[in-house]
Amino acid sequence: MNSLAMHAVKQSGLSESHTLGMAEMGFIGLSEQWLMRRAGDLHWRLIATSMGQQSAQFTCPAGEPLYAAFCATSLRLARPELPRLGAQIVLHAALYRAGPGRLASQVRISVNGEYVGRMVLVSAFVGRSDPSSNRSIVRRMPRVLAMPPDADPSIERISREASKLARLASQQLIAVPDDCGANVLPCPSIDFNAAGLLYFPSFSAICDRALFEVERAVQAVGSRHVVYLGNTEPGEAIRVRFRHQSNKVDAVLQGEDERLLALMRVRFVR
Repeated sequence: MNSLAMHAVKQSGLSESHTLGMAEMGFIGLSEQWLMRRAGDLHWRLIATSMGQQSAQFTCPAGEPLYAAFCATSLRLARPELPRLGAQIVLHAALYRAGPGRLASQVRISVNGEYVGRMVLVSAFVGRSDPSSNRSIVRRMPRVLAMPPDADPSIERISREASKLARLASQQLIAVPDDCGANVLPCPSIDFNAAGLLYFPSFSAICDRALFEVERAVQAVGSRHVVYLGNTEPGEAIRVRFRHQSNKVDAVLQGEDERLLALMRVRFVR
C-alpha cells in the first residue's frame, strides 16, 4: 500500500485560447455548456500538475480510483454580450486551497483582450464504496496531496457558503415549491461522463431543460451558482423544482427517492 505524499507547488496556472465558432457559441451568446467543460478540464489538469502527474487520473493510497468531484461551481459573466462568432476567447485558470480537503480553481474569461467574467470551481476527492453504484460516493484522500497556495477571500467565501448550503439543504427544499417544476430523464450517452457519473455541466443543462419545458422562455445567463450534493444512476429521472422571482431562479434537483442532488441559483440578463 502506498503512503500519502505531499506535493507543494508554486502558483502558475494554465491558459488556452479559442476562436469562437459554432462549437463555442450557443443560442444566446457563449455556450455555458462548452465553457463549463473547458473550465472543468483545466481544473483537473491543474490538480494533476500540482501532484506531479502527467494525466488527470487519481488514486487513493490503496490504489483505487478517485475523482476530483465538484462540490460547487460559481459562474459570473460581467459582459455576456462580448463573446461573438469569430472573436478570440482566452481562459486562464489557477489552482488554490479552499479549506480542508478542497481545491478550487479560478478561471478568468476574456474576449479579444477584454474581461468578460470568471468561473470558480471547488472540488473534493471522492470514490465509490460500491463500485457498481453512483449512490455510494464517499470522500477519500488521494495518494498524493496537492498543496497549492491558499485561496483569496472571494474564492474561500464561495467554498464556505457552499458548505453551509449543503448543511442547510433541507431548508432550501422547503423554500422551493413542489408544484413548479418538471421531471427530466438524463441520457447516458449525453449527460454522463467517462467515470459513469452524471457530468457536472449536465446538472445545469437539466435545470434549463425543466425551466424551458415549463416557461418556454430563452434567457441569457448572467450568473449561475451550483452546490452539488449527490449523483444518480443511468435510467433514473430527476425532479427539478424551482422558484422564479423577477430575473432569478432558485432550483432544487432530486433523485427518484427524493434525495438531494443539487441546489442552484441562476440570474438571467434582461
